[in-house]
Amino acid sequence: MDSVIRDHSLTKRPTKKPVIPAPFASPYLIIFLLLSGLLFVGCGSKQKTPPNSNIVATYDDSEITIEDLERYFEERTKGLKIPVGDSLVSLSDQLPKDKETYRGLIREMVLDEMVKRKIKEKQLDNRGNIRHALEHMEDELTLQQLHAEMHEQNRIPVGENEIRQYYDENRSRFGDEPLYKVRDEIKNILVSQKEDEYVTGYINELMDAATITRNYDLLRVPEPTEQELLAAYEQNKENYLEPEKWVIDFIEVADSGATARTSAQKAWNRLGSGASFESVAATFGRDKTFISTDYIVGTRGETFDRAVTSLNPGEFSKPIEENGKYFIVRLNKKLPASYVPFDDARSLIRRLLMDEREKQLYEENKNKTLFTMHGRRYTLGDFYQEFMELPYADRERLRTYEERVKFVDRMIDRLLLLEDSYDRMLNARKKEEIEHVREDVLKQVLHREEVDQMLNVNEEDARQVYEENKELFKTPARVKISIIVVRGGEDDNSNRKAKEKIDEVYDKLRPGFFRKKMSFEEAARQYSEDPATAQNGGEVDAWISETNNPLYELFNHSFHENFIALKPGEITEPFTIGNEYIIVKVRERQEPQQQSFEAIKEHLMEDLRLQKHEELTVKMYTEMIDRANLVIYDPVLESMINKQEKGDNMQ
Repeated sequence: MDSVIRDHSLTKRPTKKPVIPAPFASPYLIIFLLLSGLLFVGCGSKQKTPPNSNIVATYDDSEITIEDLERYFEERTKGLKIPVGDSLVSLSDQLPKDKETYRGLIREMVLDEMVKRKIKEKQLDNRGNIRHALEHMEDELTLQQLHAEMHEQNRIPVGENEIRQYYDENRSRFGDEPLYKVRDEIKNILVSQKEDEYVTGYINELMDAATITRNYDLLRVPEPTEQELLAAYEQNKENYLEPEKWVIDFIEVADSGATARTSAQKAWNRLGSGASFESVAATFGRDKTFISTDYIVGTRGETFDRAVTSLNPGEFSKPIEENGKYFIVRLNKKLPASYVPFDDARSLIRRLLMDEREKQLYEENKNKTLFTMHGRRYTLGDFYQEFMELPYADRERLRTYEERVKFVDRMIDRLLLLEDSYDRMLNARKKEEIEHVREDVLKQVLHREEVDQMLNVNEEDARQVYEENKELFKTPARVKISIIVVRGGEDDNSNRKAKEKIDEVYDKLRPGFFRKKMSFEEAARQYSEDPATAQNGGEVDAWISETNNPLYELFNHSFHENFIALKPGEITEPFTIGNEYIIVKVRERQEPQQQSFEAIKEHLMEDLRLQKHEELTVKMYTEMIDRANLVIYDPVLESMINKQEKGDNMQ
């Protein structure tokens, strides 16, 4: 059945779930917010007498009972597990069942209800495009259930002889595993192999029993004549004007950082002394070569254009710096702006005319019947709506008449499957799942309208943050290192021997009265137990620096804090990471560098958008809770918690 969904994937609207805050996200995020206490702290703290001893909260014209709250807690944590030590344990068993947890749950329940009321008030589910998306999701759930039913009910038969034959023919795959241990795995493999054939036969049976008419001529779009193509070219000739281009070769200097400028200057001096562009590129260029390209004026910025503009064909530029990288450019020739010849533009002109005709023709005939199934009409407009909801790449594959006929055939196959299975599968489980999906979609739409459309972050905002916090936007100091590693073990004796060995190595790295200091490289080759670096004299290629990434620092800070402040040539005293004893030498060092605004502009703007998004989201949720007039009755909560604790103690 996966193949059915795959083969008919073009007939369903792709859905992309936006990332949205709780309570619309996963239960994990919801519980996190409940425990964090960041939102709505203090809401519903008015001390009033509860209507009765079973009511934990009231809001507007509604009330929440003890049973409602306990049921909600169970639903929110059902099936969720979290790691504790080496095991996964139930989330519900780990959450503290105290007053603050339950108060958070109550706020969550009320907020969820207020969101539903807002959706109903705005009548989101009556909008055509949203209603259409909901229909597609319901269809998708039906097909998924049909897929599961086929496997659960063994509707794709696999015999014992087939299982035995597959096992015998693939013994190398299963090693020493006996047949009884891999039987289910083999059966699943064979079911998957037979699935396409089974589903094809299943659809053919439905097709034979169905009454279907087709009018595929409606899909045809007449080809433009040569005269029409030429007329369109002349009328829109300015659209086919190619800008001025320069044919250039350029060397990107391989070195980076502080040494890049020096290397670029050396390369330029070498060219000035008569060396060929090719030989200089082989010495100084990245990947030991240069790049040839057609360059369109203005695409790399003012600095690059200004440097090349002054060149005559055959001349090369001085080193050009861009974001810490250096380039030397040789100009081969300049090509003036010119019109693309009609023959070269013909395919593009044809495509534009076909798109224009298609849109007009399909709009004029949108109410005409493309096909019928059991007397139900499906119009050209129905088809075009499905077609336009496809991703661009899929629409490109369906440009020809023949491919569109196949697309409609897949629509018919899909509709036959849905019609056959919908009534049979309309059970309580599916209804509940559909309702959850429906609510999720509508909440996302509400969130976009209430929050996302109000986001307004511009470059000026980002520049102000940059200027006010310039010190925060420096690249940290970074170093290149060499290491010597001696490995200990799980027992004290192994660690004692490793400690003695590393101390001996460290002693040899320092000069004494009667001995010559051993070079770090020689010591690494002779003593280091790290196979990745020992033979290279302990060299580690990558730059190492502190970062603002908490997860990275969690695992790496204890390592690089030992040497990040050292100067080139200095070595650390022996230190330990886990059961490894390490000495580090700093070979090269780069001091912190100020990042330009342009280099981090997009990251700044994205951070500002996220910050604004969170502020607007909290504001929306807070206003909803305030309007609900929520009152939480702490005495009832405390009584409920006491009864739960007594019940747990009696078990």
